[in-house]
Amino acid sequence: MHAPNSPASDAPSIEQLAEFVPGALLRYRVRPDGTDRIEHMSSGCLDLWEITAADLVDDTSALWGMVDPSNLPGFAASIAESARLLSDWSFQWRITTPSGRCKWLHGVGRPRPQSDGSVLWHSFILDVTNHQQIKESLSASEERFRQLIDAIPNVAVQGYDAALVCRFWNQASERLYGYSAAQAVGSSLLDLIIPAPMRAAVVSATDQMMSSGEAIPAAELVLRCQDGRAVSVYSSHVLLQREGHPPEFFCIDYDLTERQNAEDMRLQLQSQLRESQKMEALGTLAGGVAHDFNNIVAAILGNVELALDDLPEVHPARISLHEIRKAGRRARDLVQQILAFSRRQDSTRQPTCLRTVLEDTHRLLRATLPPDLTLQVHADPNLPAVMANATQIEQVMLNLANNALQAVQGRAGASVQLRLERVERPEAELGRGELQALAIPGTWPGAGVCLKVIDNGIGMAPETLGRAFEPFFTTKAPGAGTGLGLAVVHGILREHGAALRVSSQRGIGTVFTTIFPGLPDAPPDEPAAAAPDTAPPGRPWGDQPAPHVVYVDDDEAMAFLVQRLLERDGYRVSAYTSAPAALDAFRQAPLDVALCITDYNMPGMSGLWLAREIKALHPQLPVAIASGYISEELRLGAPAAGVDEVIFKPDTVEALCAAIQRLLKH
Repeated sequence: MHAPNSPASDAPSIEQLAEFVPGALLRYRVRPDGTDRIEHMSSGCLDLWEITAADLVDDTSALWGMVDPSNLPGFAASIAESARLLSDWSFQWRITTPSGRCKWLHGVGRPRPQSDGSVLWHSFILDVTNHQQIKESLSASEERFRQLIDAIPNVAVQGYDAALVCRFWNQASERLYGYSAAQAVGSSLLDLIIPAPMRAAVVSATDQMMSSGEAIPAAELVLRCQDGRAVSVYSSHVLLQREGHPPEFFCIDYDLTERQNAEDMRLQLQSQLRESQKMEALGTLAGGVAHDFNNIVAAILGNVELALDDLPEVHPARISLHEIRKAGRRARDLVQQILAFSRRQDSTRQPTCLRTVLEDTHRLLRATLPPDLTLQVHADPNLPAVMANATQIEQVMLNLANNALQAVQGRAGASVQLRLERVERPEAELGRGELQALAIPGTWPGAGVCLKVIDNGIGMAPETLGRAFEPFFTTKAPGAGTGLGLAVVHGILREHGAALRVSSQRGIGTVFTTIFPGLPDAPPDEPAAAAPDTAPPGRPWGDQPAPHVVYVDDDEAMAFLVQRLLERDGYRVSAYTSAPAALDAFRQAPLDVALCITDYNMPGMSGLWLAREIKALHPQLPVAIASGYISEELRLGAPAAGVDEVIFKPDTVEALCAAIQRLLKH
């Protein structure tokens, strides 16, 4: 550097030095009147400004003219500030050379006051274009990275220093934890999202991370939102230790709420699947047991009827037989409940008048009503017909009504209502405290029928209401209920595509609401006219030989009972408990059989197989199949086997005998 009072003596040494360094060395003077001049400049000026030193001496306008206009005010201010304070000068600016190249220059210099009042700078100017481009590229890259991290929608990223003070907070963190970036940055990690019981452990883990240089292991954590809610996250950590910078670490948190919701849903579906499988297995078991038990009960009731016919009216044994019949009918009703629960009853549905079903139900209930109870029945006019199985819907009404009647027993002013109402569009929203056991069908035909069973009984607590439709769940005393009534209702209505809701309050009562979709194209729901009595005479064949009926059933008691009942009515009967034995009889004996009725479910040979073989031998012989469970296999396979009729095995053998007379008549 040159001394202020001897600039010329150092010129050769500066010139020599300038040849070995990039950039340009110069002496720059500002006079008291504000004019300036360059007194010396090294040859490097040509590389920087594309102008020779000779062109710049005594005329600095060319240099000032190259300065980018946006940098010009700052450039001039920096020189003036250095001259005023006699402080070192440093400035970076952009120029455009005469050839059109854009460059970044960086200059440094030290001012020295001169005796004539001017200020002289010995300065060094360096081309920093490459450095600036790298810096700008790095800055742009950092900004892109910041924007990328900030824009990731489901990953919350926060940055903290060694003192746990937040330095970065992306948008996902705002959504997850509730704090804005302005609220979070500058605040302590502990105060932001760490629950009080975890704070000591967080401080200890952070200290360990800073001292060891190893990031805290990732883990599932339960942290805290701004509103105090707990939030589950999977949190991993990154420790950054850059040279010349204090250490910092980043928390990368994944919101586990959706995963937990999905896991909860999976567990719920698994539970429902297990429950469904359990119910299916239970239904299969119950149906199988009930089917066999139904034959036993039918045999008991049938033999009771035979015994009553054989005894005079005054015989003392008739009292015991009547009690046996009463108990047998109760057992038969229980079997029907089990068969309905296992969905092994006849499920054929057709356009049905619910008003007629309600009237039949009312007649059954009226006979057993206690004197202090009021039963109100109402049906709106112009109800649409519904697609239903009348027998099953009657069972629904009976089960709900009996449930209500038991709930009001012993209460003053006890009342039960059965109401059929027309609905144009069911309410989608549930009422307060209302439980939806079966949802409203997604496709609504435009009108439907609502069945309401209302009682002012004791009501149900919420925990009882939640279990009301579980099979075998009952709050009644032992022996007072089977726990199947509402489970049967639920199963039948589900098969019918009907909705089911329940509301109940302790001490106020319960309302069961069932909604059936109507049939838009069916005629209006009108009660059918009473059918005339078409009971056949005792011996419709008159003086002709009695018809010969073949009855096949693997249940010996049922086969023997049907044989006795039909013989009592004058028929000739051949009863077989083996399907192969019955087929052999058809093959060997001359045909004098008027009708063959066979059970469907038999070991070794099904009723369908037997019917097919008999039809092959005697195509004109009427063959019917009786079954307590008319499956799709039976319904579809019967016509192909030539079966003339499929009979749902009724709950009384007398009804089967009536069906036999009807088949013989036709």
